[in-house]
Amino acid sequence: MRNDDHRMWRAALAAALVLTLPACATVGKQPGAGAVAEQPGVIPFIAATVSADGTISWSAPGAGQVRVYAGTDVAVSDRTKPVGQGDAAGSIRVSGLAPGKRWFFALVPDRGAPLVIADRGLYLKTIPNLRDIGGYRTTDGRWVKMGMLYRSDQLDRLSDNDLGAMGDLRIALVADLRTATERSREPDRLPAGADHLVLDVAADSHGLGGDMRQAMTLINTGKGAAMLTEANREFVSLDSARAAYSALLGRIGAEDAGPTLYHCTAGKDRTGWATAVILTILGVPRETVMADYLASNDYLRAKNEAILAAAGSASTPIARENLEPVLGVRTAYIEAAFAEVDKRYGSFDRYVREGLGLDDAAIDRLRMTLLAGVPQ
Repeated sequence: MRNDDHRMWRAALAAALVLTLPACATVGKQPGAGAVAEQPGVIPFIAATVSADGTISWSAPGAGQVRVYAGTDVAVSDRTKPVGQGDAAGSIRVSGLAPGKRWFFALVPDRGAPLVIADRGLYLKTIPNLRDIGGYRTTDGRWVKMGMLYRSDQLDRLSDNDLGAMGDLRIALVADLRTATERSREPDRLPAGADHLVLDVAADSHGLGGDMRQAMTLINTGKGAAMLTEANREFVSLDSARAAYSALLGRIGAEDAGPTLYHCTAGKDRTGWATAVILTILGVPRETVMADYLASNDYLRAKNEAILAAAGSASTPIARENLEPVLGVRTAYIEAAFAEVDKRYGSFDRYVREGLGLDDAAIDRLRMTLLAGVPQ
């Protein structure tokens, strides 16, 4: 096996040891349309997306016309010339924008507050699971801001070109959720100007968090899915996990917090639970949280296929069918974390307050910092 393949294989096994997590959000009554657009500060959009090909779609009941503006700054501050427009429910495809930049789009209705959205994916080859967790609507009609929080897989493989592209995100903090072994073996490459914060989720794990031989034995014997299920429970139960997630929430909710990126190895397990917790606190519906969690399977597809192609060789003697469950995410994995929350705390709210130590003021700061619009 070539050195690059062996390195990829090794990282895959490491990722399997230090997993990600599920999401949680209670689905409440969705706000109605109609008169909503007449309320000051209310964002009338009930749906809005940007696809990789530049197609922007939206639905804003109660609005008459929607103008679309483009910009490379998250505020889309230049709104002198629209790139398109449409009715309350519309779709346009924008072309001709300068390549190599991340473009944001301000959807400005004739009634109600505007909404800024972008494609969540960054599509950098050496960090495929890098994406924005913004652009989701909450149960009370607000929207998670874009350009504030990013989730990703490992940063040690960043090419110089991709590292330079990340500079445009103006990331102020990189939170590393990995173990000491992972950090020493594959140290982060940081975007210019970013601080580095170590938050070792699995530090207190006995076995699954750092014993490569035990993990390989479990995977080889077809117990990889069970291993990840247990790891997700540990994201809730371990003291080190609670401390790590609490510290992350404290940093991103600070008044002076800038754009933050948090990651583990594959960006799907420890990072997945972090995202689920954040989005649930913000009021994003559970089904949306789950969809974001499962999206890792799409973003990591090419990377995982390359790893699976090498499976079964002399250097990586693990059967494909045994390796496959640990490379992706499954609904059952994150549901195990939610079940652990209910078992230990009785509700997600008590987990946030008692397990993670957030009081009303801390929760309010997170919502004020990360949500756009006012409740409906």
